[in-house]
Amino acid sequence: MGRLGFRGAWQCLGVRRIPAIALVVLLNGPGFGLHSAAEAQSKEPETKVEGNVCTAAGAAVADALVSLVNGAEEKVAETQTDGDGKFVITVALPGKHWLLEARKDGFRQVRVELAGLGEGEGRHCKVVMETSEQAKVGADTGEMSKTMEYSDQANFTIAGVRDWSGGGVHGSDVKVRTSETLAKEAAALKSNSANSLGGSASDASAHRLLGDAKEKNRDAVGAVSEYEKAVKIEPSEENYFAWGAELLLHRAGVAAVEVFKKGSLAYPKSPRMLAGLGAAYFADGQYGEAAERLCEASDLNPQDPVPHLFLGKMEKATVDLPACSAARLKRFASEQPENALANEYFGLVLWKEGRREQSSIEIQEAEDYFKKAVAIDPSLGEVYVQLGMLYKARGENHEALRAFQSAVKASPKSSDAHYQLSLAYRRAGNAEKSKREMNACAELRRSEDAELEKERRQMRQFVTMLKGGQAAKPK
Repeated sequence: MGRLGFRGAWQCLGVRRIPAIALVVLLNGPGFGLHSAAEAQSKEPETKVEGNVCTAAGAAVADALVSLVNGAEEKVAETQTDGDGKFVITVALPGKHWLLEARKDGFRQVRVELAGLGEGEGRHCKVVMETSEQAKVGADTGEMSKTMEYSDQANFTIAGVRDWSGGGVHGSDVKVRTSETLAKEAAALKSNSANSLGGSASDASAHRLLGDAKEKNRDAVGAVSEYEKAVKIEPSEENYFAWGAELLLHRAGVAAVEVFKKGSLAYPKSPRMLAGLGAAYFADGQYGEAAERLCEASDLNPQDPVPHLFLGKMEKATVDLPACSAARLKRFASEQPENALANEYFGLVLWKEGRREQSSIEIQEAEDYFKKAVAIDPSLGEVYVQLGMLYKARGENHEALRAFQSAVKASPKSSDAHYQLSLAYRRAGNAEKSKREMNACAELRRSEDAELEKERRQMRQFVTMLKGGQAAKPK
C-alpha cells in the first residue's frame, strides 16, 4: 500500500492508506496519557485508541461505528461515537498490524492502517468522514465532474428568471432522500381541477392539462414548458403550483425556489404554495429558510397536517432548525394527540433537545411520545429505532435490543433498523446474529443506493436538458 498523497507533516504521521477511502490524522505523544493506576498494575499491557470522528467542516459525527481490525481482517474491538463524535477503544494487542475502520449510514467508509501500533502504546485519532456524495465527487475527475457542473452551473432561463444555478439536491444521503420525499409529496398537492379565471382561462387550462399528460409520459422538459406557458397566459395559483412542482419533482431546486417564491408573493394565503417553497428551499440546501416557510404554512391552517409533516421530516434529517419548527410540532402534537406522526415528530424534537441539554426530563418526555406513537401505529419502525437509540444512550442495552428487534419486525426493509439491531446483538455478545443483521443491512443499502443513483441520473439528465435550452423561453 502506498503513502497518502499529502506533503510535509502528513507523510511524517505514519499513516498508510487503504485504497479509496478518506482522511485520518494520527497524533502520538506523551500528551495523551492513557493508563490509570489500576491499569498500570494489569498483568497484560493494554493499548488505547481514542479520538473523534467529524466531517471536513468540523461537525461531530455521532453514532458512527468505529472498529479495530487485525492483520487477519478480524475485528477485535468495536464501539460507537458519542454525541460529540468521540470514541475510545482499549484492548490488549498481540501484534503490530492494525486497521482502524469507521462506518456510518450516509458516509463513505474510512479505513486506515495504524502504523507501528503495539502493546502498551496509545494513539489519538481524528477521523474525517466524507458523505457518500462528497466522496463520489472527489473520486471522479471525468464524467462526474461534468455532471456536477450541470448541477451547479446551469444557465437556462424561464419566465423572467435568468441564469439560475442548476440547483439539484444538496447534502448528505439522508438529506437527499428526505428531499426526494418532500418533492414527491409536494408535487402530490397538485389539484386536478381547472382553477382558471378570465377569457383566456381555457387556453391556460389546456396548457396545464397538456403538461400533466407530458409528465405522465415522462416528458419532464415538455411538461415544464407547458406549465410555463399556462402561467404566462394566466398566472393563477394552480398554474404557478403546477410549474413549481414539476421543477421540484425533477430536482431543479433553485428554479423551483424562484417559481414558488413568485407564486407565494402572488398568493400569500396559499398553504400549499408555501409548502412547495419550503420543499424547494430544502432541496437547495437552505434548511432554515425551508423550515420558516413551512412554519408560515402551518400558521395559515393549524389543522392542516401537511406543513407539520414536512417539518417533521426536516427535523429527522437535519440538526438545527429554527425554533419555530419545534413550536409548531409541539402544537401539532397537542392539537392532534391521536396522530401517530405528530407524537413521533415532537418526541424527536424533545429527544434532540434532551441530548443537547443533557436533560433527563426531556429525554423521558421524548420516550413517552415515542411510546404513544407506536401504540397508535405499531408499523412505525423508525420510532422503534429512535426508542432503541434513547435506551442505548441511557445504558439500557436490553431494552435497546428489544426496541431494535421491534423496528426490524415493523420495517423489515429498513437498512437502519437492521444496522442498529446488528450493533445491539454485538453488544449482547451474539456475533452470529450480529453478522446476519449486518448482511441484511448491506443488501438493503445496495438496493437503496442503486435507487438513489437512478434518481440522480434522472435529475442530471433533466437539468442538462434545461441547460441546453429545451425548456420554454419567455418571448
